[in-house]
Amino acid sequence: TNSYLVGEPATGYIAIDPGPADSQHLEKLWRAAGGDIRMIVCTHSHPDHSPGSQPLQALCVQSGRGAPPILGLASAPTARAHSQFTPERTLQNEELLTLTGQALEGEITHTLQVVHTPGHAANHLCLVLLEDGLLFSGDHILNGSTTVIDPPDGHMGDYLQSLDTLLAACVSQDVQFIFPAHGHVLGGSGAAAQGVITHLKAHRLKREAKIAAVMAAHPGGT
Repeated sequence: TNSYLVGEPATGYIAIDPGPADSQHLEKLWRAAGGDIRMIVCTHSHPDHSPGSQPLQALCVQSGRGAPPILGLASAPTARAHSQFTPERTLQNEELLTLTGQALEGEITHTLQVVHTPGHAANHLCLVLLEDGLLFSGDHILNGSTTVIDPPDGHMGDYLQSLDTLLAACVSQDVQFIFPAHGHVLGGSGAAAQGVITHLKAHRLKREAKIAAVMAAHPGGT
């Protein structure tokens, strides 16, 4: 699982997806932020994303920095037993998470916009870094594989609608790069990030069309 830090020494950091409760990984994340983590955000509740949030928070407390709030969306009743998660504060769709600080060149601001994207999980969210045109896509968009949709918490209709939501966000915020929770960065110059989403939706619909064609050709099939 890719964990991300948004911010810089002048503003402190927001940690995105601390991952599983892996002490070595969490200490590296904490050290990379200089111990100055202001918020911890989980894109969803799966066990490779959210369990590290409380141990990372505890590391911050031990260093005397205080307890950064754990943010996200609570797991739905449809979530499996190993994917239970309750944030300390529930994020709202389109909510802004802002870091500010002073540097020699003046005030610095980093703003993450929350985008609710159910589909892979009912409580999945993505984050757009407005100042830089970056999308942190969690497990909704991956590099190297297609996202697992595991009903009932996963829902293909919701997933496709969420792709449309992300495409609109990429257009309106001029997003150039997508940072997934697994795999390398996607996108590049021009509308490459938008092209990634358009291709992904077409791929899903092509799969669906194949299945629908077989069902139509064999109406008596099970």
